[in-house]
Amino acid sequence: MFYKTILSIVILSVLFVLSSRLAYSQEPKKHSFPTQYTVIYYNDDKDLSDFLWRISGKRPNFTESLQLFKPKVDRLIRRVQDVLNMYPNNLSVKIYIYPEYKSGDIAVYSFKTNSIRVYADRITDGIFAHEIAHAIISNYFKEPPPRKVQEILAQYVDKHLWSDY
Repeated sequence: MFYKTILSIVILSVLFVLSSRLAYSQEPKKHSFPTQYTVIYYNDDKDLSDFLWRISGKRPNFTESLQLFKPKVDRLIRRVQDVLNMYPNNLSVKIYIYPEYKSGDIAVYSFKTNSIRVYADRITDGIFAHEIAHAIISNYFKEPPPRKVQEILAQYVDKHLWSDY
């Protein structure tokens, strides 16, 4: 009985890990929205609209020019750079927008791919800024600091993102 329980736990753990990886296996790439510091990939206009609304407070009207929203994304990134006082050369981060949160992290930065994965229905300006902080830190240093140090700096951004506004 004990071995069956252990085997069941192992199988469920493996299935959980595989399912979370499958959720990210189909990266949105149907459309792209480039800004000064990012290229945002998404499959549906609603996903981009939700993302932009949740990080900027304004919902885009797709009959208007989306160009009006590029400065809103870049302003948030510049604010994180100012808080950290770090300005990496040629910062360019890929953002993949997923439509609906299922499980796991709402947003996560990957050093390996220099990309951030976000859920359009859960992202906030603070969460986005936190992940952008990881990207800035990783791109600023020749060899990125340990994850714990990055987390401390990203939490500093959380605390001071809009503190002087």
